[in-house]
Amino acid sequence: MNVRDSAANGDHRLVAVAVPVPLPQALTYSLPAGFVGLAEAGMRVRVRVGKRRLTGVIVGFPDAAPEGVKIRPVEDLVDEAPVLPENLLELARFTAEYYLAPLGEVLRAVLPAKLPGWGQRRLRLTDAGALAPPRNPAEAAVVEGLLELGTTTTSRLHAHLGPQLRDGSLAPIGPVLEALVAAGRVAMEDPGRRGGRFITAYELPPGDRAVQREACGRSKPAVEVVDFLDALGRPATGTEITETVGCGVGVLRRLVNLGVLRKFTQAERLSLDRHVLSPEEGRERFVLRPDQATAVEAITGVVTGGTYQPFLLQGMTGAGKTEVYLRAVEATLEQGRSAILLVPEIALVPALARAVRQRFGERLALLHSTLGGSERQQEWQRIREGDAPVVLGPRSAIFAPVTDLGLVVVDEEQDSAYKQDTTPRYHGRDLALVRGRDADAAVVLVSATPSLESRLNAERGRFQPLQLTQRAGGGSLPEGVLVDLKAEGAPRRPGQVVFSQRLRDEMEQALADGSQIILLRNRRGYSPVLLCRACGEDMRCDDCGLPRTYHRREGMLVCHYCGSRRAAPRQCPECDAEALEPIGTGTERLEEQFQELFPQVPAVVLDRDTVRRRGGAAAVLERFASGQAQVLLGTQMVAKGHHFPDVALTAVMAADSYLGFPDFRAVERTYNLLVQLAGRAGRGERPGKVVVQTYHPDHYAVRAALDHDDAGFAAEELRFRRIFHYPPYTRMVQLLLRDSQRERGEARMAELSRKIHAHPLARGVRIAGPAPAPLEKLRGKWRFQLLLRDPSSQKLRRLLEAVLPSKPDSDLVVDVDPQDLL
Repeated sequence: MNVRDSAANGDHRLVAVAVPVPLPQALTYSLPAGFVGLAEAGMRVRVRVGKRRLTGVIVGFPDAAPEGVKIRPVEDLVDEAPVLPENLLELARFTAEYYLAPLGEVLRAVLPAKLPGWGQRRLRLTDAGALAPPRNPAEAAVVEGLLELGTTTTSRLHAHLGPQLRDGSLAPIGPVLEALVAAGRVAMEDPGRRGGRFITAYELPPGDRAVQREACGRSKPAVEVVDFLDALGRPATGTEITETVGCGVGVLRRLVNLGVLRKFTQAERLSLDRHVLSPEEGRERFVLRPDQATAVEAITGVVTGGTYQPFLLQGMTGAGKTEVYLRAVEATLEQGRSAILLVPEIALVPALARAVRQRFGERLALLHSTLGGSERQQEWQRIREGDAPVVLGPRSAIFAPVTDLGLVVVDEEQDSAYKQDTTPRYHGRDLALVRGRDADAAVVLVSATPSLESRLNAERGRFQPLQLTQRAGGGSLPEGVLVDLKAEGAPRRPGQVVFSQRLRDEMEQALADGSQIILLRNRRGYSPVLLCRACGEDMRCDDCGLPRTYHRREGMLVCHYCGSRRAAPRQCPECDAEALEPIGTGTERLEEQFQELFPQVPAVVLDRDTVRRRGGAAAVLERFASGQAQVLLGTQMVAKGHHFPDVALTAVMAADSYLGFPDFRAVERTYNLLVQLAGRAGRGERPGKVVVQTYHPDHYAVRAALDHDDAGFAAEELRFRRIFHYPPYTRMVQLLLRDSQRERGEARMAELSRKIHAHPLARGVRIAGPAPAPLEKLRGKWRFQLLLRDPSSQKLRRLLEAVLPSKPDSDLVVDVDPQDLL
């Protein structure tokens, strides 16, 4: 049943519930009499699945139960009203169908974890509530219900009063309960707010202000309190009132007893300042260049017209793309609509959040995984209630419950981080296009180096291209410096990254000028391998078969694939020789080598390890932005989207580590990374340079990045994709099977391959494999893959729906439009 049918669900006694387990379809449950007519699609319910009690989401109202299935009852309603609006339910359905994912697992990704439910708040009638006479029939019904039930939940009270609510003899009880709680006649405990901080606030109840002033008598402070709150137009804390008016708390108590003021307790607003860089001072609003003004006009025209239109906003790094889409957000808010801003990495949130907050203040909400549970719940509620019409976050923010969506911006749209690597394996950029289409909104994909998919869509007229041709402030692109590492001689240790003489000279000059430097090494930890030079032992992970990375600061060996950890030994566990040596360089070792060269220069590291520490990315970037650190070292996080005007030099320590990945997108990613990193330099008044160290100086991706030949690179890479039938000229699905026994897994994948080849829909489909995955063993399981390619994604989906088992196999991963084939 379609979600839209839920608006007129009437007296349906069956509900379809999607639960967060890998089931191919929703389960059918019966509604107890007290819940009939109250349940709506998008509300959460408690149900039994086997022996487990789970929270699911109502997604429909079937007319009949499936044959031969015992129907269990819904145990409880979690919500009074749908926690998911209709448009998000439709987006979740699309995600489940397109990405061949269970709907319940999609909905688990949409909703924040542990979002408190209205129905789970516990109620208790106080002595005052039991003794005071009800003021109206609705209060009388609620009080009588609480007397009968005793301490109960909102949901149970709702069910108890269900017949009166359904026949219209009783109005909705939500406002009635709020009034009784405010008057102290009902005690309410919200399980979602336990342990939080609360504040006491006061407000004027509805009524004639003149009558309220008369009730104050001759007390001038009391009248001033009424006048203050009347002018303020919102509740205020006791401290705010007493300090402004200059009265004591006794005045407030007297006004509450007189019924002139309403006193209530609410959760204190949590500050998200730790997730935002400090405000910039002296930043003035500037006049847009003609190319920027043209782009803003095109986007705002679509927002004002209320139609769907995807744009590809392309421009060199530092061309002012952010200013273009922030102006578009302004126009969106002026129309009374909402905007969602997506970034690929959480590390990009703090700086952009600063710019957005400075412009839009408290209308900004953040949504990402490093927020605390209470913070995520707070932001989700603010968005649902319309208090925060601008939402910023990584891919999951596309599910933000905004009202009247008018604009979606996908910054750095080419980044593979927009692809979820666990079920549901959705792509944030592609869902942004779907959500924008369904909401009649403008969707702006932003990049200095657009993905080949977006380039082709613009070429074919599906996206409207918007081009920025100059750098902001009239600056020039950084000068490219190519260093052939073959001419530097062999490093002291195999795999060790070296500081070439040219790079050392450039760093000395930049530091002498007082400029800042960014160094990129796309490996975290101290070294990728801790090797015994006596026997060759390399400390491989037992579950993955790959060497563990040595983290010297922690004294740990860590598998970056399964997360297993063990203490780093002082001597070889195999031969007892004291011949252990770190081979290769990660960010920790890069920092150490840099400090050996420049011991007096403060440096900070930005990688996944530092992001997990207290303060996260914001703390690291704050130190660099404020000038406390002159050098920023890190993984690819340092290359994306940052604006640091004092950076004059950036460097890639080893470009070849990206080119060598066994993935057809490796060259494109290398080019994008080099261009993005180069773009961090020369964004202020100082000219910039980028140094690229490589053993392949003639590779066309390296040459194109240094020569700023974007069109040349795109033409060459698209030619390669077309010849070998890779995306964007075909659609791809990866089937990855995992098994703890190698021979069994190989046989299972071979059998699946035979089924696919034998199906009529497989005619014309290009099938590669079955073959071992590039990373053949991870987390204790052997991995085998099949790659399916065809120009039609619908044909691939129909083929897989026909051949895959109806009961999901947890060891079989189906990845539609994969971004990582390792």
